[in-house]
Amino acid sequence: MNGFDKIAEIWDENLRRVYLAKQIFSAIEKKIELNSQMKVADIGTGTGLLLIQVLPLVGEIYGFDNSSQMLKMLEEKINKAELTNVKTCLFNADYDEFKQDDFDLFVSSMAFHHIENIDNLLAKIYNATSKGGKIAIADLEAEDGSFHSEPDDSIKHLGFDKQQFKAKLEKNGFSEVEVETIFSLERENKKFPIFLATAKK
Repeated sequence: MNGFDKIAEIWDENLRRVYLAKQIFSAIEKKIELNSQMKVADIGTGTGLLLIQVLPLVGEIYGFDNSSQMLKMLEEKINKAELTNVKTCLFNADYDEFKQDDFDLFVSSMAFHHIENIDNLLAKIYNATSKGGKIAIADLEAEDGSFHSEPDDSIKHLGFDKQQFKAKLEKNGFSEVEVETIFSLERENKKFPIFLATAKK
């Protein structure tokens, strides 16, 4: 059991997380034209706070996460709402490969700073993206380590420098790369900027 399994049941009780997912969805919707033909992948979907918002606007969506308990919470939401165009996938970003290919869009909300090998994952995402497909990745900008009140070994990066993240996307084959600050999350009188990186294959 990983650390996220232990807190899955109370994850959605944190109103800051819910607000964050709404802000990220709003930013993605402004940058990416979502449509009912799209096949979408959500990396680090957790309990589906972002996925549930994207879902009504696309054809089908796959939620990838390495926490079985997080996915269990998402599956309960799916079953309760009787949704049929969503699938959950237990997935370790550092080791697993995408069994599905030709995704029209990859999205991710605050998951990449938990992933050890960013280049490895971006290469896999590139390969699994359809020609002309897009990505929209939101995460923390570089910070001093104070964003997480109880840091643990799941945190692999203290956010990302926007220019360095842009360079990683370009290095892994993506074009039309833009990395922009979309808003700042306030916590304990400090502001933590969040970026959205978008790109095309």
